[in-house]
Amino acid sequence: MLSHAYIFFDVDDTLVEWRTDWAEAFVQVAQEAGVNASVDRARAVLNGAFTGFYEECIGKHAGTGDVHEFWMDYDGHLLAALGVTRDLREHTARLEKLLSAPDRIGLFPEVPEVLSDLRARGARLGIVTGRPLAGPDLERLGIRDYFDFVVDAFSAGSSKSAGQMFVSAAEAAAAAGLSAWHVGDSYADDVRGAEAAGMRAILIDRRAAHPDADCLRITDLRPLPEIIMNGSSHTATPE
Repeated sequence: MLSHAYIFFDVDDTLVEWRTDWAEAFVQVAQEAGVNASVDRARAVLNGAFTGFYEECIGKHAGTGDVHEFWMDYDGHLLAALGVTRDLREHTARLEKLLSAPDRIGLFPEVPEVLSDLRARGARLGIVTGRPLAGPDLERLGIRDYFDFVVDAFSAGSSKSAGQMFVSAAEAAAAAGLSAWHVGDSYADDVRGAEAAGMRAILIDRRAAHPDADCLRITDLRPLPEIIMNGSSHTATPE
């Protein structure tokens, strides 16, 4: 049984697979606006904004909880950085339509089975995500009811890198008298953030891009129940 464990998950690239390439969507809208932007340039702008402007936007919009205006603000800033200045709000709305299409995301194939197995074995489950608002997509994908605890950037009032989300998760586990685990795809944000809060961290490395990471590492979620059951300090998931 896993009734001793409280297991928290990141969302994107951990449970949820993006089927829309954000950089390509930005390039498409920029080109529609008459701006010639490359995918490499779009990726650089996205990466730069996520480590800076994202936190500012969370602080600006968390109080209202208006996720649409958050993305209009954030993605509009990125389009402007790519050179889109004329009719910026109109083009940002076009981008939001592309990124919010119903088929833009889906669950990785093993997710429902693994979540069901963990709950059947007595584990409590939670979400720790840098998304502004996690609930709507979790509901739409049919997995919201698996989770007793959900903290996102709006509820925390900060991005994941600030660390408060992990503190809140660790406190929830401690209050329940359970050991705290966190599973996520980012070494810097998920592994380091969870460990800083005293949680056991597991890196999900779906593309096997980090074989030398100095932490517990899996390439999909299927080994997770046995790893936590055994309290493993390492795993050799087949590549």
